[in-house]
Amino acid sequence: MSNFSPLLNVLNKSLRISGKKIIRDFSEIEKLQSSIKNTDKYVKIAKSNLENDINLLLKKIKPDLEIFTYGNSKYDNNWLINTIDSPVNFSRGIENFCINVSLKENDKITTCIIYNPIRDEIFNFQNGLGSFKNDYRIRVSERKRLNESIVSFYNQANKKEQNNIIGNIRQIVKTNNIETRESGSIYSDLCNIASGKIDCFLLPKQNIDLKKNLTLILSESGGMMTELKINDQEICIASNKYIGKIIKEMIENRYETR
Repeated sequence: MSNFSPLLNVLNKSLRISGKKIIRDFSEIEKLQSSIKNTDKYVKIAKSNLENDINLLLKKIKPDLEIFTYGNSKYDNNWLINTIDSPVNFSRGIENFCINVSLKENDKITTCIIYNPIRDEIFNFQNGLGSFKNDYRIRVSERKRLNESIVSFYNQANKKEQNNIIGNIRQIVKTNNIETRESGSIYSDLCNIASGKIDCFLLPKQNIDLKKNLTLILSESGGMMTELKINDQEICIASNKYIGKIIKEMIENRYETR
């Protein structure tokens, strides 16, 4: 069992309360999948209500801090939120989506909470205190062999060139008979890396705020992040201490021989 900081305790309890509302919204949207109704309206309302709840919560905790979405923060000290990652999964009644709240202090992400309300899984990452799923410590996997590993990928909408590179890399990995996955949620995959469920995660380069969040998650769970540049496109590799290095070398060797 863990002894969370007062900040984490408050955030955990409050996000679970907000999560009950989003569970009801998700259930309604899930029922609409077989109908002709478009779910966009319901998703927009659910996301707006959730964002309002989270904003009110964060203003009570630290009223002096501004609240921003990722990539839009203006200060060295502020809150960062991603109310629903991924909105596409949520709109289609797919359970792989997360609520994320992070605290940036002195231009570094020091606290990150990722919550999947459907599974009631809450992940906590705090600088120097480790990583936890619900009340139990988690770590990246210790797998060293590719034939025992799982590699996940993320394609970002409206990023054609980057997605083409990700697609090519996925083919390289599959050619080597390595298990692959694609959840559609960055935070879901980062939690899977941190808890040892997958061993490597490749995604297009993200904004600086998300990169700082990724760095915290991996450092507190024992993982690592490397970056790769292919045809002027930058790719991030999040992994345990072994598989990411092997995958990076495999990709570099394949592209050098073309």
